[in-house]
Amino acid sequence: MSEIDEAEVELDPAEDGDGGDVKVEVVKQTGPPGVLRDRYTIRSSQPLPELSTPSADAFVAEDKRDPNRALFGLICKPELPPRVNAMRALKGVSTPGLMQLVEWGPMNWPPAGRQCMTVVYERPGGDRVMTSMRSDVPRIDEYQITKRVIEPLTAALKEMDSRGVPHRSIRPTNLFYADGNGERLAFGDCVCAPPAFDQSVLFETVESGMCTPIARGSGDHTEDFYSLGVTIAFLILGRNPVVGLSDDAILGMKIQQGSYNMLIGDERLPLPMIELLRGLLCDDGSQRWDAEDLDLWLSGRRMSPLQPRGEKRAARGFPFMGKEYFNGRELSQAMSRNWDQAIPPVVEGKLELWLRRAVEDKDKANVVAEVVRMALNSSTDKKSSTDLMLCKVLILLDQAAPIRYKGFNAMPDGFGSALAAVMASRGDTRLLTEIILREVPRLWFEMRGEYQPDNSLMESNFKELRSYLSQTGMGYGLERCLYELNDALPCQSLLLGEEYVVEVKELLPALNAAASKRADGKQIPVDRHIAAFLGARMRSDIDRNLTALSDSNQGVAMMGALNLFAVLQYRLGPESLPGLAAWVGAMIAPIVQGFHGREKRKELEKEIPRLVRKGSVVEIYNLLENSEERVRDEQEFTFAQAQYAAAEEEIKHIITETEERAAEADKIGRQTAAVSGIIVAMITASVVVISAVF
Repeated sequence: MSEIDEAEVELDPAEDGDGGDVKVEVVKQTGPPGVLRDRYTIRSSQPLPELSTPSADAFVAEDKRDPNRALFGLICKPELPPRVNAMRALKGVSTPGLMQLVEWGPMNWPPAGRQCMTVVYERPGGDRVMTSMRSDVPRIDEYQITKRVIEPLTAALKEMDSRGVPHRSIRPTNLFYADGNGERLAFGDCVCAPPAFDQSVLFETVESGMCTPIARGSGDHTEDFYSLGVTIAFLILGRNPVVGLSDDAILGMKIQQGSYNMLIGDERLPLPMIELLRGLLCDDGSQRWDAEDLDLWLSGRRMSPLQPRGEKRAARGFPFMGKEYFNGRELSQAMSRNWDQAIPPVVEGKLELWLRRAVEDKDKANVVAEVVRMALNSSTDKKSSTDLMLCKVLILLDQAAPIRYKGFNAMPDGFGSALAAVMASRGDTRLLTEIILREVPRLWFEMRGEYQPDNSLMESNFKELRSYLSQTGMGYGLERCLYELNDALPCQSLLLGEEYVVEVKELLPALNAAASKRADGKQIPVDRHIAAFLGARMRSDIDRNLTALSDSNQGVAMMGALNLFAVLQYRLGPESLPGLAAWVGAMIAPIVQGFHGREKRKELEKEIPRLVRKGSVVEIYNLLENSEERVRDEQEFTFAQAQYAAAEEEIKHIITETEERAAEADKIGRQTAAVSGIIVAMITASVVVISAVF
């Protein structure tokens, strides 16, 4: 098991081929109900296990404006990133074959003690088609399946396609009778968990099934039509044809036999059903049926059933981990699951020899030989170079497979969900970081040999992620990658408490609400998550502010935060944020102390409490960042410094002059005394001489 698997062991659905089963154990909830948008009441004391999903619990919901409307609410798991973009696209959509999404949004959920994303649906008129992947289902014959299943479900997929949202949760356990008579079926929820997270490998294409469940990505509608094909096969057969098999076994059978043969086998079906299922279950995505093909089929046009085209089988098998593999896809899948054991036979040239002699693919053998040579001659550490070498070799063996690196398999657009889940569960993010820093996605894009505009965009996005990881300041690092990869993920900052912030305009009200609950009065109202959230969500350039937030000077950092909040309040409101204003007001002492004038500091200390009560972060910022006042303060400080320096010089001069005068006086005194002594001596000598003469 890879590092990422270990970190997500609580997040992975069951891996026994029964993924998507409905939970039957219900923990009785107590406490007050939740209220969504001040309109929909979600009763925590009235669970609905028959409508729950593997990633969301269902409860009775009531519309205050229409109490008789049959509704239910799904409470999303906080550790999983929901599909907010899909919620926006599907809200209010009423179409046959799709359970109507009435409302969605974050809601205070008393049983969890926090805000949770909540989705309100119209309650289906009938039951779930299958409650378990192990249970039987009433068979629907070829004459009824068109009207009851294919027509409404195809209409739903067309509607979703027009809105650019694939379903990615199509399976019999997520299929409901839309009416009480069971005449029409409808898809269940598809927004409460990451795309295809709740799906068993059985309902996913080979490529998607290879992925770690959390990292399957949004994909497109070709995956939906494949899942629809598997679901139709269940309804025609009346059972799960591979019940009890593990996901690994199912995936292996798909690769070896093809999806159609694995599911249908020797079952005798009417020719139209064979044609339909072969078209929908085609393992080649470019040949798989889509809505247009289904329309032609529904209109009565009949075509020759698609025949699966398997990969060329080698003349002899490649021995690996006690088994023999006869094509590149089987072998690459086995190697990806046994990473460390796969490196030696590649380095030793055994794989190259097998490709050259058994597969007779000299071009691929030459590329493998070159990749191995470059890895062995690399100047980087041996482990890193051989890991990248095996990654390249796996891409060569199966170019349609997802990105595979050290046991973690993902579609490029699945990295965001994986990173969000691991960080939410406080898991080990080193493997995902390593994948980005070593540019593994770039290898995948380059070595697949096909150009797609979407791939180019994703490749450039991964380059940006690498640059963010190389910077350690506020607003960058892994947190920035998290929000860049998940444009609908709520801010994960602990400073926000229970608040659920998805859009920038929600941040300041959330901080204002959380201000009264903060325990640490020394923490500025910005942390790495808030900085990264703003860096990814704000359309204007805030690099200068992010640099300021990382400054070791707390005054500079606080001014950077104040500037961000002032801009947000000015542009988005609200006008008054007393809680946040009090929070920043308690943190701006270093900024006030940055003014040199004592009177100015007293003036600020007197004015700021008034602005705090007013709740205006904008005015607080303008007061502290008044350029004229700062220039005047600097000028006055410079003048005061000059005056002080002049006074110092004057004092020094006076002291020096006094000392010189004393020395001069002493010198003159000594000279005077000497002269006086000489004069006195001369007078005395003269008197003595005169006295002697007379």
